[in-house]
Amino acid sequence: MKKDAIIKAAGIVSLGTLLSRLSGLVRLQVIAYVFGYSEATDAFWIGFTIPNLFRSLLAEGALSAAFIPVLSEWLSKKGEKETKSLINNIFTFLILILLVTTTAGIILAPYYIPYLAFGFRENSPQMNLAIRMTQFMFPFLIFISLAALVMAALNCKKHFTAPAFAPLMFNVSIILSSLLLASKYGIYSLALGVVVGGGAQLLFQIPSFFKKGFTYHFFLSFKDPGLRKIIKLMGPALLGGITLQVNVVINRIFASTLSAGSISSLQYAMRLIQFPLGLFAIALSTAIFPTLSTLAAEQKTQELRDNLSLGIRMVLLVLLPASIGLIMIREPLISLLFQHGAFLEKDTLMTSQVLFYYSLGLFSMGEVMVITRAFYSLQDMVTPVMVSVIILGLNVLLNVLLISPLKQGGLALATSISMIVNMFILLFLLRRRLKRIEGKKILFSFLKIVLITIIMAVGIYLLLKSISIFKEKLSYIIFQIIQVCFGIATGIGIFSFLSYILKLEEFENILRIFTKKKLKKDKTNIF
Repeated sequence: MKKDAIIKAAGIVSLGTLLSRLSGLVRLQVIAYVFGYSEATDAFWIGFTIPNLFRSLLAEGALSAAFIPVLSEWLSKKGEKETKSLINNIFTFLILILLVTTTAGIILAPYYIPYLAFGFRENSPQMNLAIRMTQFMFPFLIFISLAALVMAALNCKKHFTAPAFAPLMFNVSIILSSLLLASKYGIYSLALGVVVGGGAQLLFQIPSFFKKGFTYHFFLSFKDPGLRKIIKLMGPALLGGITLQVNVVINRIFASTLSAGSISSLQYAMRLIQFPLGLFAIALSTAIFPTLSTLAAEQKTQELRDNLSLGIRMVLLVLLPASIGLIMIREPLISLLFQHGAFLEKDTLMTSQVLFYYSLGLFSMGEVMVITRAFYSLQDMVTPVMVSVIILGLNVLLNVLLISPLKQGGLALATSISMIVNMFILLFLLRRRLKRIEGKKILFSFLKIVLITIIMAVGIYLLLKSISIFKEKLSYIIFQIIQVCFGIATGIGIFSFLSYILKLEEFENILRIFTKKKLKKDKTNIF
């Protein structure tokens, strides 16, 4: 029943993520149409780097990683009263940290941004714009971090709907600000959309937060054993988050030494990668994390292994074919989505190269999310940190080796190789920790999925070849639509048919949920 509940919860998160990713694509289309690839957009992405970095580190990173296992333990063993007290304590603690961090980030921006964007000319308009963008967007950190903490609290209560749909508010805000305010405020309209969007994402979840019985009043006690345990776990989790986010920053630093638009090409390609990644891997890791944490707190090791194995196999089921599909339709997809207005054909080719190399590591990115949550559920923050430090060094080395021959594509390839190595190391260490993780079952599913994916790829290739005869007979945009839509439909059709014929357990799990054919009635309330 827990497995069905996890898949159903992942389905809710996936639906919200789907709408979020679709609106995210629209957001990028609007940005591409209005601003294109330019020094201003590169300055915007540099300016967004540090506020977004701290958001990942503080709330969606270290605090959530430490908060969910401890809150799950408190709900399981301490009761509602002590759990609510812990939540108030954590909120107050986070607010104080955010106020200090935001103030320091705004004041010190002129001193650290030149190091982040050392490829920009010193005291140039682009450098000054990057500094101002950073200062303007830093308050976003406060809103989005509190939104992430509300999301974590709701997830521990098995409520996934409001958190899943909240990111829509962020995208809608940026879209509207770009379309309505760009003519008057230029690139600053994007910064305004970021700040307002963060606030909207928080407000969207507040009704559900109160409905689940949570309230907030100012309370801060460092003697609270829950808070002290969270702070203790946050240390290594924060260090691990720093190494991962430093990797993103380092990639942008390397990209700032390349031609204009290189930073933006990495951003656009990663956004396309994040579509399948967020639609399933992030959704699944979000849904499975509270369950793994509860099982770990209750010392139900075998059930933890079963759910973890399911998560690993489900990620393979979706992301292996998704990576090949993205590679095969990358150029028409990018052109269809972004090549309008100020976004030119050369920008499509640049982004297509980056997307190819990112796609090679897509499945490993998803697996790392799930496996890392398993370590966190065991309240082991140190192991992922040690691995991430090693991977950071590997990624920097690969950046140095690959940037010269492959430019921005080399940076993407370095990321993919590093994530694949990361996945294998974490799997090996987790197997040692849990004694076994159903390795044979995972390997057997992997081989089946690889076989189906190869056949799917051949089918897509033959389809694209067959419809290429219509290229001269149709308008450019119509031909792209046909390539993308028919390519996606063919890939999904072939993969689904063969998965059903070969009786893939992971595929049957999804079918059972959607067709409501269940062996036993699942009474778990995931809403």
